Amino acid sequence: MSNPYQPTSQPLEQDPAAQARREVTPPAIALLVVASIGLGVGILGLIGDVAMLVTGMVARLEAMNQGPVSEYVQLAIRSAWGVLLILVDVVIIRGALGMKRLWDYDASKRAAILSVIPCIGPCCLLGIPFGIWALVVLNRPHVRTAFR
Repeated sequence: MSNPYQPTSQPLEQDPAAQARREVTPPAIALLVVASIGLGVGILGLIGDVAMLVTGMVARLEAMNQGPVSEYVQLAIRSAWGVLLILVDVVIIRGALGMKRLWDYDASKRAAILSVIPCIGPCCLLGIPFGIWALVVLNRPHVRTAFR
């Protein structure tokens, strides 16, 4: 009679790539979702900046501006930062896809590291736990060897 409280030994996975794929899929999907949200918000922000410029709202705000920095300079800085965040989100999405498919270890690690950096990663702080999770999974030896 077997002991129901003793864990049974599970047979080891025959295909190490399948095991690695099963381990990297959840953090890869999480990074994809968070970076896609960040990408969408970034694109909407740039559209809003262009709309403010085209409609003349920036010129009206400039006329009321009493501060030391011009509204045009603020718009340029905000737009440049938005473009940088969009580029980072694209790099993270590419790396997460590579992680999910096990075809680019360096891009996957780069995506995980970028998502951990506050205020640069996707959705500011939301990407940090998923990036840490991805780094932990990517640093497992059998996962590293499963990449082509």
